[in-house]
Amino acid sequence: MGIKESAIMQFGKQAEAYAKGNIFVDVVHLSEVVKRSGVEKNHRVLDIATGAGFLALEFAKKADVSIGCDLTRNMLLKAREKERSLGLKNTGFLLSDVESLPFPDESFDIVSCRFAFHHFPNPEKALLEMRRVCRGTLVLVDGVSSEYVEKSLFHNSIEKMRDPSHVRIYALSEIEDMFNVAGADITDITHWEIPQDFEEWMTRAGTDKGQTEMIESMMLESIDGDRTGLWVKLENGRLGFAYDTIILIAQVRR
Repeated sequence: MGIKESAIMQFGKQAEAYAKGNIFVDVVHLSEVVKRSGVEKNHRVLDIATGAGFLALEFAKKADVSIGCDLTRNMLLKAREKERSLGLKNTGFLLSDVESLPFPDESFDIVSCRFAFHHFPNPEKALLEMRRVCRGTLVLVDGVSSEYVEKSLFHNSIEKMRDPSHVRIYALSEIEDMFNVAGADITDITHWEIPQDFEEWMTRAGTDKGQTEMIESMMLESIDGDRTGLWVKLENGRLGFAYDTIILIAQVRR
């Protein structure tokens, strides 16, 4: 099974859990992303790999048009449910692959991607396609891995065990290089620490008991020396850690 097929299966199966996940529904974080994007009333916005549509719906409060696209039908159903409940008229959701977006060149003022970049099998190709349909600002929100290779490899091995659709969480320097090659100039990067409870994190992915126990053991062993770069800790019997996430803003070169 390919990465894209794995992602469709994973997010289709866990659409309800992801639609309620603490990272995805954080209103403060969503509003901060929209604020830093510089969105204006006359802007057209595209949110790729939109999932349950949280960022696309947040953009709709400020923009003229806000479109969300995703590979997973079940996630889009969640987005449309929320769209109807909010009574929004300037939004739309469609099934689409980020590597082949069904829009002409320079169709949108802002193109965003939130917490999905690490699932893309061809991130460089995805970035080029995002840039193609954008006439202004690219917004990337995702976790970043350690700049230390050993820590990054250990971190990503755990992520892959938890979720087979995971490809790789990149170090910030790697993301910066990809944006440069894609023809986009980074103008702002904001770091945002997002704490995670281990049990909730595993439940959201639907990881089976055997894998969960193995990952828990690996994370406990990683505490000494912060071997994952995730600041794993055990407090009051609860295992937790923190993602270093970024809100990255870039302007496309023309």
